[in-house]
Amino acid sequence: MAEEISFIVNGMPIELTATAVEEAMRGIEPEPIRRHRVTVGDVQYPVKQVFERVTGLDRLDFTSATARRHLGKLGFKLSRNKS
Repeated sequence: MAEEISFIVNGMPIELTATAVEEAMRGIEPEPIRRHRVTVGDVQYPVKQVFERVTGLDRLDFTSATARRHLGKLGFKLSRNKS
């Protein structure tokens, strides 16, 4: 688990911390979860909802795999619905 991560998505450099993710999602209502979820605090969100909010990227500009990879590096619990 990293305290801070830096990466590039679609040419945009991004730096994230777990604290920044938690603060950005505080009080945000989760959207319906289709498949992949991340737990932030005590709330489960779709991974793309969280990653979009914390990076400012449009969710069409990244995959759920990208979101899962980076949120997982920050130590967030990831899971998915069984199909």
